[in-house]
Amino acid sequence: MANDEIAKRYAAAIYNIAKSSDNINEVREVLNILMENYEEEEEFRKILEDPLKKFPEKEKFLEKSFDHVTKEALGIIKYIVRKQRLSLVSDIKEYFLKLYYEENNKLPITAIFAKELSETQREQLIKKLENKYGKKIVLNLKVDKEIIGGGILKIGNEVINGSIKNQIEEIKKNF
Repeated sequence: MANDEIAKRYAAAIYNIAKSSDNINEVREVLNILMENYEEEEEFRKILEDPLKKFPEKEKFLEKSFDHVTKEALGIIKYIVRKQRLSLVSDIKEYFLKLYYEENNKLPITAIFAKELSETQREQLIKKLENKYGKKIVLNLKVDKEIIGGGILKIGNEVINGSIKNQIEEIKKNF
C-alpha cells in the first residue's frame, strides 16, 4: 500500500477518534507539534526512530515530551510511533485537516501579497471568497515583496496568480 493511502487511513481513524472524544482541536494541535518536532528536532527524531530502543523506552520519552496533553491525544501519538508511521505524520496531519475542513464547511486559502493587508482589506477578501465558494474561509496571509504588487491565492491545488511579477513574466514570454 502506498504511503499516501496509509496516511489517509491513519488520518481518518485519528479524526474519528478525536471526533468521538470531542478532542478535534487538541488532536490537531498535537499532530502539528509532533510534525514540527519530527521535522525540526534531530534528537527527537533519533530517539523515536532508533531501532535499538524498545517501545517502552520511546513511550516514556513521549510521556515526558507530551505531558501537557490528554490521555487520548497521547495515545494517538504513541500509536503512530508504535506502528512506525512517524515519517508520515506530515501527510497524516494534512489529511486530518482536510477531513476537518470538509466536515465543518471550511476552505483553507493561502493569500500572498506584496505588503500586509489592513484589517478592512482582510475582511473584504474573506467576504468575497466566502461568497464565491460558499464556505467559511480559513485565511493564511503571507507577505512576499518579490511579487511587486497584486496577489496570489492558493486554494487546494488551484493557484490564482494576479501578481505584477507574474504579469511582467507573461509579457516577457510574448516578446
